[in-house]
Amino acid sequence: MGNCHITLALGEYDRTIALLSGQVTPLGVDLTLLPMSDAWDRHQRMIRNEEFDVAELSLSSYLMARERGQGLIALPIFPYRMFRHQFMLVRKNAGISSPTDLKGKRVGTPMYQTTTMLWVRGMLQHEYGVRPEDIEWVTEREELVAFVPNGVSITVESQPVEELFAQGKLDAIIVIEEVEERWLNDPEVTRLFPNFPEVESDYYRRTGIYPIMHIVAAKSELVSQFPWLPRSLYDAFAQSLAYSDQMEHFPRVVNLAWANAYFEAERKIFGGNPYAYGIKRNRISLEAAVAYSFEQGLTGHKFSVDEIFAPTLLDT
Repeated sequence: MGNCHITLALGEYDRTIALLSGQVTPLGVDLTLLPMSDAWDRHQRMIRNEEFDVAELSLSSYLMARERGQGLIALPIFPYRMFRHQFMLVRKNAGISSPTDLKGKRVGTPMYQTTTMLWVRGMLQHEYGVRPEDIEWVTEREELVAFVPNGVSITVESQPVEELFAQGKLDAIIVIEEVEERWLNDPEVTRLFPNFPEVESDYYRRTGIYPIMHIVAAKSELVSQFPWLPRSLYDAFAQSLAYSDQMEHFPRVVNLAWANAYFEAERKIFGGNPYAYGIKRNRISLEAAVAYSFEQGLTGHKFSVDEIFAPTLLDT
């Protein structure tokens, strides 16, 4: 094994701290780490320009780019996962009291193909019978990977969708990862699922799905040149995850009064670390993602889970 020099663009999470700080290093790799918490910027630069050798990347856009022949291969490392029910906001005067009421409504989100929306549309269709074509979608950004909508109405506006929502021009919005305080304090706005912790934990118990937002993707030519590289990177990420899992003074690094209570409750639901990497433990979520991508017309064929990952990591 000879050393290779790579750039790695990665978000900053508790599970990547040991890697980002240099406490964990991939074997045989001279690593230039590029901490990038701006996911939109990171994904654009990797998909459109391939600026990095390895990068944390949107699962949905990765599937689309790979099918279209882009030279990227995923590693079964999932640094970012999140349930999506809690991020669906509706106007109280829009007549939406249940997910089925979204039919015929104008719903805004920054971009149609995001992994957030992949999971939201899949959940709406398979849990509540609301198909993507039942909704009038409104977005604000150019799609990262070009595609032709199949029977779906998508309007791209020049104004941010949250501002359109504030003006009453949208019935609902799906935000990506933060519900701003202005919505929590707005008497005209509510969550579609006000009891989202119960809804999301029930969803997990019934389906086994903990939505995967991001994977880690490497340039295919780099993997061909250094076949051992995927395993080296995977092991380093796993070591960093284990480091975060074994922090002895958990409440000291999280700004929550009852951090331990939340931590213990989650571990009971998930039966261990919910961020565990590898294909075997995450196959249910991965199979759902590739199925949703195909059903929603983002990819033209249904990937098998194994064909989207580096062959040397299929045993993980």
